[in-house]
Amino acid sequence: MKKYWFFDLDGTLADTDEDIRGAWKASIKDLGLDMARFEALFWAGPSIDEMTKILYPDIYSEELVLKIRERYSFHYDNDGFPMTQEYPGVFDFIRKLRSSGAKTYIATNKRYIGTLKMVAKFGWGSLFDGVYSGDMYMDDPSIGKMRKPELLKFIMQKEKISPEQVVMVGDTENDFEAARENSIESIGVKWGYGNESHKPDRWVRSAEELFSLVF
Repeated sequence: MKKYWFFDLDGTLADTDEDIRGAWKASIKDLGLDMARFEALFWAGPSIDEMTKILYPDIYSEELVLKIRERYSFHYDNDGFPMTQEYPGVFDFIRKLRSSGAKTYIATNKRYIGTLKMVAKFGWGSLFDGVYSGDMYMDDPSIGKMRKPELLKFIMQKEKISPEQVVMVGDTENDFEAARENSIESIGVKWGYGNESHKPDRWVRSAEELFSLVF
């Protein structure tokens, strides 16, 4: 069993899709942007910057990202996550990991403020040795905003962890690519927002498969 476990949040620990979509739609409406391609192109997982490029490639700019981030932050951080639900069995698996001596961390592209609010609401704080988000040091010029590969590298450096000791549990290629770039083993969860074209080291279909894989 690996000693250190990194978990993505959206689509891995919890189904956050409806609340994320709702905040995005409200933000787009606030800014008067075209929503015609939203349902066809949007999925939870990418950062606000990445999704803005996908939805609005012709008018993409840093200024547009800042405007969307500001409105999204307002809506998402104040709605109380009414539709978000934990995936069945995942937190039982994490409790079992921790009782067996493993250390667990959240490693997410979700905004840090929203992540901390969600952790507090659902009482996850005692289940993780650290909560890390790509924008948690965005105002620090020596670190800045981190993509997922940079985030995983940062966590390992800060926690003094070597790649062979870690497994990354996620649901999309963003997680698996970040793991590959850092020579980390990856497990893909099929209950999330990924698809068969994504390439983790292995897939699991349920929390029960995670249990059987490890214990």
